[in-house]
Amino acid sequence: MASKKKEIPLQIIITNQDQWDEMLQTNGIVVIDVYQAWCGPCKAVMNVLRKLKNDFSEDNVLHFAVAEADSIETLKPFRKNCEPVFLFCVNGKIIDIVRGVNAPLIIKKVTDLVEEERQIAAGEKERTEVVELVFLEEESSEETIEETAEEAEEILRYSVGIIKPNDVQEGRVEQIKKKIRDAGFTIKAAEEKVLTEEQIRVFYARNKDQPDFEEFVQFMMSGPCHVLVFTKKEDSDAIPHWKELHETHDSTSDTSEPESGLALVEAESLVNLCDVQDSIEDASRQLGFFFPNFHMHKTDQQVEKTLAIIRPTLLKERRDSIIQRIKDDGFKIAMQKEIILSEEQVRTFYNEHVNEDYFPVLLEQMTSGPTLVLALTRENAVSHWRSLLGPKTLEEACKENPDSLRAQYAVDNVPINQLHGSSTPDDAQKELEFFFPHEQTFALIKPEAVKTHKDDIMKKVKEAGFSISKIKEEALTREMAAQFYKDHEGKPFYEQLVSCMTEGPSVIMVLSKENAVEEWRKLMGPTDPEEAKKICPQSIRAQFAHDILSNAVHGSSNIEHALKSIEFAFGEIGTN
Repeated sequence: MASKKKEIPLQIIITNQDQWDEMLQTNGIVVIDVYQAWCGPCKAVMNVLRKLKNDFSEDNVLHFAVAEADSIETLKPFRKNCEPVFLFCVNGKIIDIVRGVNAPLIIKKVTDLVEEERQIAAGEKERTEVVELVFLEEESSEETIEETAEEAEEILRYSVGIIKPNDVQEGRVEQIKKKIRDAGFTIKAAEEKVLTEEQIRVFYARNKDQPDFEEFVQFMMSGPCHVLVFTKKEDSDAIPHWKELHETHDSTSDTSEPESGLALVEAESLVNLCDVQDSIEDASRQLGFFFPNFHMHKTDQQVEKTLAIIRPTLLKERRDSIIQRIKDDGFKIAMQKEIILSEEQVRTFYNEHVNEDYFPVLLEQMTSGPTLVLALTRENAVSHWRSLLGPKTLEEACKENPDSLRAQYAVDNVPINQLHGSSTPDDAQKELEFFFPHEQTFALIKPEAVKTHKDDIMKKVKEAGFSISKIKEEALTREMAAQFYKDHEGKPFYEQLVSCMTEGPSVIMVLSKENAVEEWRKLMGPTDPEEAKKICPQSIRAQFAHDILSNAVHGSSNIEHALKSIEFAFGEIGTN
């Protein structure tokens, strides 16, 4: 009987630095899915990868791998981020990156790289020297690695540039990068992106009044661009040096006025800097716009928080899509709350709109089911979210800015838009306080966890942004344990629970934060540690709980319970 042929796995599994270093010795092309331990590799692209493997099986140059960022030092910049990341390695050098599940872009990059390897193998093309991609928190040169403490204090200014679609399609990216490096710049990051219309209009705002600008915008949307972050370490910023490169190139080109959008392309320099006149502030804004996770040593950028509301109908029909879009645009979800609003809450929140003709429809919509309320953070969050939303009325959004979120996420037969955003930073603060009020909650680290994981849990509390208003470490009396678990009295496990809570010192705290009760419960995770490990692997109970009774921490279930527990633990309340 013939033995069963052993199936060769599609992806190499990389779980430590040694395996990563070994992978870099692989000849050919390796596409690496970088993942976090708690969420695992990206399953959504498996069919795409299998198809690519089959399509190019005869070439024998294409390989796939999965790499766990948590356990590989080289991949440290990608930790604590659930967004899928795909790295492209050619003969030991990481040369490109795709963020998110962008199957068309992954296919294009793989196809282009395999075709290039074919041409090199056939002697039709020489292998050119490529610059290895620098991960966002790393420096690229030996000089930078060996910086002294004094040198680290030097001012390092960053700027953003774009290589246009025609240059990308015709293979001039490396040639342009070489010109930039030859002029004394260091390229800190580079990503190929298909730019949205909004990104193009913001980046090229200085050209908006030029003839045929609309044609130019369409050209910039015609294919992938290459977006760069570059710098030059000097006594002053990089911008004046970039201006010299900009002007040198322009002096060699036709100085006549462009007669079309494509002529405007030719009249511009090879790489267009964001607003060369007001460099520092504008460059910082553009850096946050295109590279929201880029780590800058020194920056004047202001991280803001804004309120976003996804109304019930959209939440029901396209929840995953809008959440992914929010993340793709560089926002982090700091807090979220899914609630069914009462009529009173809607009237209070939209007080200024109560007398408007559209308010009855708004009221009906906002009370028709669960609403998702989000606190979003990023640089210039308020203005950026408002810009993405577009005009306030649905009619204006669809007519004047069809690429806006309100137009794209319009719901049939619903005459009002489905998304809300704060108008100003002051409004954002007020609206966030409405949905996420600053609260105090009661928190307790149980005796078993105090003995083994006290410092780790306290670290997570602080990292989550809680302020510790009050704290003490003492053993609970039976009376105190009975008060905290009064709701469980009479249940089979009650006596064992009380015994666990009185077997040694507990850490008793009052924690303060916006939306503190809900945020603490989220950080604790589900009561059962096994369930917590499955659905909330970063929670305290998933990481530090012993079992369902000694599950590391305790917290109040609502604000009323919290206030009673705080008063009982730190005040002079009776036990009744």
